[in-house]
Amino acid sequence: MNNLLTDSIRVSNQWLVGLSGVISSFNYYRMGRLVAPLGICLAIGGVGGSWLVPELTAGKISLKDYIDFRTDCVCAWFFLIYEMTPKGSAGKKQAKAAAQAFEKAAREKSDTKDQGVKIIEGSWTFMWIAVGLVVLSALWINLIPALKFVPYILCLAGWAMTFMIGNIRFTFYGQEFSFKAYVPMIGGIVIAALASFLGVGGGFLYVPFLTSVAGLPMFLVAGTSALCVLVGMIVSIFSYMVGKGVVIAWGFIGVELIGIFIGSMIGPRTSKFIPEKVLKWIFIILAFYVGIRYTSKGFLGYSLLPPF
Repeated sequence: MNNLLTDSIRVSNQWLVGLSGVISSFNYYRMGRLVAPLGICLAIGGVGGSWLVPELTAGKISLKDYIDFRTDCVCAWFFLIYEMTPKGSAGKKQAKAAAQAFEKAAREKSDTKDQGVKIIEGSWTFMWIAVGLVVLSALWINLIPALKFVPYILCLAGWAMTFMIGNIRFTFYGQEFSFKAYVPMIGGIVIAALASFLGVGGGFLYVPFLTSVAGLPMFLVAGTSALCVLVGMIVSIFSYMVGKGVVIAWGFIGVELIGIFIGSMIGPRTSKFIPEKVLKWIFIILAFYVGIRYTSKGFLGYSLLPPF
């Protein structure tokens, strides 16, 4: 009974995250502030790694017993603090120039979509095949007890397919950005591995990855990370509801769903008026807050900050 209740609460929370991901991704895409190929490639690594890493390392690697706090929050906080320094921002001239141009357009209330994200190179065919393979692998391992070798083949094939996507280039406010498709895929695998080893959620790590490794301005981070999280939530929700028959506590989350909907509509529309540095500081403060909560829980047995 306790396990069923725990699963119901977990999936109910995933519905909240999933709804936010759907609405936010759609809104950011319409506004030209979502780098879809980057989010998809991150998901290719993250979704596959979320089940493959635990399967391969179960009983062999476990840092959860030794590190009982949200390392992802600490890492996110460190990376973004570093990026606020002159040295940390020196190598991101394109992101800075694009952010400044976007902020200027927002102040002048011009159409920000007109100069938004435009993909100019990249194979969508290989990309959709790759994400389809890793999603299928995750569903197979969770729903089908037979032929356990099949999901391994599907996942590895999806990852191999990502190398065939090649280079992806896009423009945002007069600045051109590019990346190899396999880089965010590997990033997704690493984030999934850290989340598995430490027993934490890896969502916070997408932000420093997208800003530090991918070199995106903060105005593109929220939508891109929301898309990546959405893919993972769809797989997880489907697996719980179909594979385990988990019942959603609609009465428990009904009002929250309304709040999530409203917030996900307001967020993309208001964030464009917030300077990039302020957006980074907001995330840094939130990451620090969450990090303090879980660190104190790990060492003291209770949270120093609400909710207690």
